[in-house]
Amino acid sequence: MTQLAIIEDNINIRGVLKDYFTAEPGFEVVFCCGSFEDFCEDWQKNEGRIDVVICDIGLPGKSGIDAVWYIKNRSEKTHVLMLTVFEQKEKIFQSLCAGASGYMLKSTPLSEIKAAIGDILNGGAAMSPKIAMQVISYFNKRKQGGSIENEKLTAREIEILSFLEQGLSNKSIADQMNLSIDTVKFHIKNIYLKLQVTSRAELIAKYRQF
Repeated sequence: MTQLAIIEDNINIRGVLKDYFTAEPGFEVVFCCGSFEDFCEDWQKNEGRIDVVICDIGLPGKSGIDAVWYIKNRSEKTHVLMLTVFEQKEKIFQSLCAGASGYMLKSTPLSEIKAAIGDILNGGAAMSPKIAMQVISYFNKRKQGGSIENEKLTAREIEILSFLEQGLSNKSIADQMNLSIDTVKFHIKNIYLKLQVTSRAELIAKYRQF
């Protein structure tokens, strides 16, 4: 029996997901909630395992990406499938860098979401076609000698870089990633060295080239 949890602030979408998977053989919906904060509270009360969390990104309070960091830090065996309207590469890579096992759009049919969960539990990854094309494009650019990709940034450095591109301060990045400001500064210094830039403006300009 696959144990599911759902984090979705839209009550209609949350209800559709709950009803669908409750009716599907082999699935049990452990709990549903509308925010990261409610999820944390519900998970603390629930002593059973969670195999997969279906998670939105745009949540009230902390985001779904914050939820991924929290979930993977607490239970590496729990998978997270992002289900969202966001197609921007920044959201995709922030989610994947945080540890999400899949990234699908809310327009995806329920049967395909179910199949995606099966793929994840069998050791694979799941992505909507549009998202997969963005990921493929990213790695094709790596092979072609993109400006950032060949500099061997770590997953965490790439995520910090995406936050910098959004205009977040060091403190905001630290809060988003549950890191100290000194740790964020250390990673930014390494990014500057690897990309051979001397200012944030130059760094962002180079980031936007790919």
